[in-house]
Amino acid sequence: MQLGITIPLQKYLKMKVPFYGEPIDLFFCWELHVIKYQGKNTLVVVNANNRFIVLLVGMKAADWKELSTRVEEAIELGMLGEGYTKEQIDSYFNLAGDSVITKTHGRKPVAGLNKAIDYLYYIADPIDSDCLYQQIHCKIINRDICSPIGFEEYGYPVEFFKKDMERLGIIT
Repeated sequence: MQLGITIPLQKYLKMKVPFYGEPIDLFFCWELHVIKYQGKNTLVVVNANNRFIVLLVGMKAADWKELSTRVEEAIELGMLGEGYTKEQIDSYFNLAGDSVITKTHGRKPVAGLNKAIDYLYYIADPIDSDCLYQQIHCKIINRDICSPIGFEEYGYPVEFFKKDMERLGIIT
């Protein structure tokens, strides 16, 4: 699985510029960005193919040091929140492979990331300060109409994510 980090996140983490990953199915690629949301540092993670989003709000220094692990946990929580079984989630991660930090995956996936962030600022619901993963906010954004890179029609990220799961035979 490729975790494409934006330049602002690279600077925030004081990382060296990562390499471009090997070409793989964009369903196994995620774009990562850091923003301030409701006064807290927020990691925004968006699937490059279908714009499915997960949010981690209020990460501490120890969480940033375990970035890949936190991202995988967030993706798993996002999938569980949408009704996927543990077996289906494990199948996704097995097909995706080990997490690797890379550059982002092109203009359109990053544009999708930016659109999702724009929509986030219109959500009035307060964050849950007791949890890193923000389920309510993710559910709302994953039902925002869009046209991601992996699909020609307009629809919702949650529906596109399901279509990708079906395409790979993880669900029927």
